[in-house]
Amino acid sequence: MGLFNTLNTGVTGLSTNGLSLSVTGDNLANLNTHGFKGSAAQFQDLVHQSLGGNRGQLGQGAFTGRVSQSFQQGGLEVSSRNSDLAVDGNGFFVVADQEGTDYYSRAGQFELDASGNLVNLVGMKLQGFTIDASGTLSTTVGDITVPTDTIPGQATSAVTLSANLDADAATTVFTAAPPDFTTIANEATFTSSSVVYDSLGAAHDVTVAFYKTGVNAWEMRAFVDAGEAGGTAGVPQEIFASSMNFLSSGALDQATSTSTATAVNFAGATGQTINFDVGIAAADIGSMTQFAAASDIASSNPNGNGSGSLVDFDIATDGIVKGIYSNGESRTLGQVALASFQGQSYLERVGHNLYQSTTESGQPAVGAAGNGGRGVVHSYALEMSNVDIENQFVRMIKSQKGYQASARVVSGADDLLQELMQIV
Repeated sequence: MGLFNTLNTGVTGLSTNGLSLSVTGDNLANLNTHGFKGSAAQFQDLVHQSLGGNRGQLGQGAFTGRVSQSFQQGGLEVSSRNSDLAVDGNGFFVVADQEGTDYYSRAGQFELDASGNLVNLVGMKLQGFTIDASGTLSTTVGDITVPTDTIPGQATSAVTLSANLDADAATTVFTAAPPDFTTIANEATFTSSSVVYDSLGAAHDVTVAFYKTGVNAWEMRAFVDAGEAGGTAGVPQEIFASSMNFLSSGALDQATSTSTATAVNFAGATGQTINFDVGIAAADIGSMTQFAAASDIASSNPNGNGSGSLVDFDIATDGIVKGIYSNGESRTLGQVALASFQGQSYLERVGHNLYQSTTESGQPAVGAAGNGGRGVVHSYALEMSNVDIENQFVRMIKSQKGYQASARVVSGADDLLQELMQIV
């Protein structure tokens, strides 16, 4: 092999080991970059020619085959923000720029912009499955938005009651049309209260009175203040009545018990009929019993809700985004989508912790977290860089030694060429 070939061989060593040092430097520079995936230079040997006669082949040094990335899971770091997200497992967040071009990232530093969009550090919008007009998750992928609009109230149509009525209570006689709530309190065997909502989301108190009228026989009546429904303030207005009979076991006799709901028009709201579910019908979930124990309401659960404003939001491990409102309601606002790739090591880095798909990586398979081999999403967490500092220092030392050795080859070939020139 000629001395000039030796020089070229040494130069390839300088180039490859220098590149390896650059890759190591990039890894170490991003040691604290969230979602960063470390790279490694992969080298191949150069074979110039065969020497013939079974004497082997003459190598010409090395060259860089490619710089590949390791998508090994990085550690998770606890955050104080609910908009900070981390993927635990396979998959990438999908973000879109202003032109609608999709990019992919493991960095989950998101925050709400002025329009309620979850955006990353460079303003790209987090993508996921959106909500249709009925409030149901759709299969359409779009911007994940946390709207700050006040949600409207929903009128109550049913109140589910679970209670025990004291079997040892004395019987009582009640006034059919009580003139005031004091009369109800004096006559009733047991009273409780609930709340219902009208179509405007306004809350109204309901007095629920129970009267023992005979052996295993009870009357239940529900009243609102007539002043809230266009009548005289302080006068009870009956909106529901039920005659309940109990078996000797203490269970409600569904066959002989009856109930009637009366429509009520709260001021300014749409008229509504409110049924108190006490378990008369077999399909009802209310539960009334009559045991020899103190009368007590176990639960009173109205449907419907008042109007409310956004207080906070939460993102579950399956990517479901729920808004939490001041009225105690929670609503699904969308679902964070994750993208997976058949050839993820061939994704193209484009800076800002972002990747683009390539022909070699294949097209993304976008779906819900936890499905299709995709990982889960953790809120209040960020994925740290997967760079192992000890491993990088070892690589740096090897690259330095390789560079120094290649430099010695170049220096040695140069010395021999100078010696040759002196002889000539």
